[in-house]
Amino acid sequence: MDNREQTAQHLKFSIAYSFWYENFMYKFFDRLDKLTALILMLVAICTVAGLCSAIISGLIITVVVFFQLTTKAGVKSQAAKTLSREYEALYSHFDDYDIEEVKAKFLEFEKKDNDEVDALAHPARLAALAMLGMTSANGYAEERNLSPTERLALLFIGKRLEYKH
Repeated sequence: MDNREQTAQHLKFSIAYSFWYENFMYKFFDRLDKLTALILMLVAICTVAGLCSAIISGLIITVVVFFQLTTKAGVKSQAAKTLSREYEALYSHFDDYDIEEVKAKFLEFEKKDNDEVDALAHPARLAALAMLGMTSANGYAEERNLSPTERLALLFIGKRLEYKH
């Protein structure tokens, strides 16, 4: 395999990885935003029904709203969704562009990347490997399984990996 082909393969993997990572980030922040909204709604219902005191519900609402304002989960979710679609379009048209054009677009997209959730990095890597057909059925061996934290993060976002060891 020559250097140009290796560079193209590495770039294709990087684009696939970035697509899956941003896709997972979109789901994670979207679910986090919905969870905080659900908590606020449940606390409001409990307060109206008289199941908890106004002081306790006010404290809970204050903490949840502070969390919402500091994490900005809704904004991050939409940004990750947009970026995920851009990576997907770049991946699907990978063969239509020159390698230098792909590099330039990839670097442009990388500048827009969101905050990182470490528990989603390895699952995104495994999803990218499966997308490229690099599975154990094809002779590729992955170095480690998912950790409990990574499994919990995938459960939270409602994703199931197709990668099999």
